[in-house]
Amino acid sequence: MNKPRITFLASQERELLGHLQSHPHGHEMAAVVLFRRLSHLIPGLEESDRYIAVGVIPFEKGWATNSSDSHISFELKYLRDLFRQCEEESLVFGFVHNHPGGYPDFSHVDDGNELTLLRALTNRNGKDIHFVAMLWTNNSWKARIRYGHQPESVQLVRHILVHGRPLKLYEYEKTEFADEDITARHAAAFGQPFVDKLKSLRVGVVGAGGTGSPTALLLARAGVGELVVIDNDKLERSNLNRVRGAGLDDVGKNKAQILKDFIAHLKLPTNVAALESLIDQDPAALDALASCDVIFGCTDDQIGREVLNTALYAYAQPYIDMGLGGQIAEDAEGHPYLRYHHGRISTILPESGECLFCQGVIKDAWIRHQYALRQNPNLAAEEARERYLVGGGEQAPGVGPFTSATADYGVATLFDLIKPFRKFPGELRSDLFIVDFVKMEFQSRAERNDTACVYCQQRAYLVVHEKYRLNRPILGKPNVAL
Repeated sequence: MNKPRITFLASQERELLGHLQSHPHGHEMAAVVLFRRLSHLIPGLEESDRYIAVGVIPFEKGWATNSSDSHISFELKYLRDLFRQCEEESLVFGFVHNHPGGYPDFSHVDDGNELTLLRALTNRNGKDIHFVAMLWTNNSWKARIRYGHQPESVQLVRHILVHGRPLKLYEYEKTEFADEDITARHAAAFGQPFVDKLKSLRVGVVGAGGTGSPTALLLARAGVGELVVIDNDKLERSNLNRVRGAGLDDVGKNKAQILKDFIAHLKLPTNVAALESLIDQDPAALDALASCDVIFGCTDDQIGREVLNTALYAYAQPYIDMGLGGQIAEDAEGHPYLRYHHGRISTILPESGECLFCQGVIKDAWIRHQYALRQNPNLAAEEARERYLVGGGEQAPGVGPFTSATADYGVATLFDLIKPFRKFPGELRSDLFIVDFVKMEFQSRAERNDTACVYCQQRAYLVVHEKYRLNRPILGKPNVAL
């Protein structure tokens, strides 16, 4: 059974609620929301479409023919341009209204309105379509999906996720607290709703090495419902000091598959999909990434980070990126010592937080250098300088306690997004903080505030229409899902 998920930006929810609650006499109000539907089958995970809101169109004055605190009726003629837009741009039509009187669920009047709209849509666009109905009542969202081929049937959603600080989840499955449950201590600290929200999430982890492996295991032990782990690398003996869930017998195996097998061995209730891929080259890996609610970036690959930096806006996903940096020096006796060593946690939401370029985590020169290294792994430093290729980014020896500690802070960041508990001092940024393992200090870099940035300032990629995946021809055209 397909249990779909709905995603909104915080600004879209504010616009909707501002309109729905604006009637001077407390009558029902309505709006249209246009969605992009991502329908990707991920091996090992249940089918679960994502409906990403890309446009909010409040009903204009005159569209409604009659209303009260328990009903609204309207003219279809005002919606026909939106029907056409759905067909031309492969979008899903969504009808949103409220129950100001507090009726807690969809009513028989709502059933009639939805069937009228669906009938008009199928007459215009054919029966192979989807329809989203949403209701705001008692300070909460409810949603369901109808289908052109079976208009009378309704499918309830897995959850509705609104991206802001904090993250808001509605309609997730609620359970009772159980003292002996795996997640009982988290429920004791943050409440049972926190545990239930984690269970509803599909989380992507890109990179399954020293930072990614403890991240994935922490998420599984916390009760996250589904994980998508992506890594193209094979395990090496030198990785065993820091890669969790791996042993000598795993050397030569794919890191993502090792994690999947280890979590299965633990018999935790988390379902895991593992992909041996590079996300900048494999369309299936990018589709799997797009299917996730939240993403963790645990790769030191500059090209991959640049893809993730774009995807978080295009697919409306909170993104937590982690990296380590440091410098090794020699003492008077010629022995190495840590001059400095730090872990970095970046938290970027589609509408808040500076992007990885503005945070100084990735740079165009570093990306060019990595492309050159892919073409010629033996590229000499002198040749790189001659070609104006500069290596960079966060480079540090993989020390197990430091990679694991950084993962701890990263997963705790997701916890804080769901149930805020952190008290940031004024000198620390919530979107970027650094843990200095040598000086035992926390610090943040200064904000760049680059108004010309197409990512975090101009938001040119925010829920952007895709001709190709992320509008990159090399990744192919996305699957059209109406």
